[in-house]
Amino acid sequence: MVWYACLMQQLQIRTSGIDAVYYLAKDLDRAVAFYRDVLGLPVASTFPNGVEFVLSDGSAFGVSHMPGAWYPCGGAMFAVDDVAAAVERFRARGLEIYTHGVLEAPSCSVAWCADTEGNNFTVHKRK
Repeated sequence: MVWYACLMQQLQIRTSGIDAVYYLAKDLDRAVAFYRDVLGLPVASTFPNGVEFVLSDGSAFGVSHMPGAWYPCGGAMFAVDDVAAAVERFRARGLEIYTHGVLEAPSCSVAWCADTEGNNFTVHKRK
């Protein structure tokens, strides 16, 4: 049994942080336009099947198109100055807002939304 514990210790992966969050896109051009033009993310690099954006805090977000493969992704929380204004901008573009507006919690304001590809994301502001 000791050999098994030693083996598991040798195979342990040490994670030091998140390098980037990526979503899959059905239509890469449409997804890039959404994140660049609606959320205002600056394009940092492009590659044959994707684009990566790097935000002012150094965090990275990307979208990628994998021919023949797509599934909804979700979980990215984008920090914004005004959640309500972001929600109104998304509504004006016909995007789905799952929370039907801004949810207020003791620690933050948040709204769950869908991008043009069907992926979930939030706009978020810490209090």
